[in-house]
Amino acid sequence: MLIVSMLVMMVVIFGGLILVLRKVLSQNVSLATRHLEELNDDYAKKEADLKRQLEDVRQKSEEIIRKAQEEAQQSKAQLMKEAEAQKAKLLQETHTQAEELMQQADKSRQMLLDEIKGRIAKEAVDKACELIHDTLPEAFKLKVHEHWIAELMDSGLEQLERLNIPEGVREVKIISAFPLNESQRKNLAKKLKDALNKDITLAEEVNPRIVAGFVIHIDSLVLDGSLKNKIQERARNA
Repeated sequence: MLIVSMLVMMVVIFGGLILVLRKVLSQNVSLATRHLEELNDDYAKKEADLKRQLEDVRQKSEEIIRKAQEEAQQSKAQLMKEAEAQKAKLLQETHTQAEELMQQADKSRQMLLDEIKGRIAKEAVDKACELIHDTLPEAFKLKVHEHWIAELMDSGLEQLERLNIPEGVREVKIISAFPLNESQRKNLAKKLKDALNKDITLAEEVNPRIVAGFVIHIDSLVLDGSLKNKIQERARNA
């Protein structure tokens, strides 16, 4: 009986130990399971946070890329606009320079034509005067010269009174187509003295190429009363 009682007691104790162990194990498993669940929840939260952060990073990256593309597009458009403006400016400057060059070339051409015309006219007048001098008889040229001087004495010396003659001038040079006779010389000297309001000396020179009349030199002032000069004036005004 004692053995049976001991066996029963041992069974009961063993059963109690099993129950206690089972309860302890069950609690430990529950704790472990709860811990794993907490770890899993924490991991899930961290994973969600990481995904959210990655999404934020992706969105921010896309936004940065989008803004960079927009800025690049705007910069490209601005550069294109500035390039077009610069191109238009260069074209305008080139056009303006071309027009200026054309105007200068046309002006130079006109000046050259005028110079050529002037030279031709002068040479033509000089040639005409030479022909008059070489072909007309001396007696006829002398008559023309005397008549020309008579008209100059009457009305051709009036402008002398309006000239600003330097104070120190005492000599007047006279270039005539024929030598002055005594009457012409005295008359001319008196006209010059009255016009200049001073005594003067005549320095005479003969140049048949002026055809008729005379040229008066008073210091740097020149009064051309020759027939050659009259022909030249008519040629310029023709």
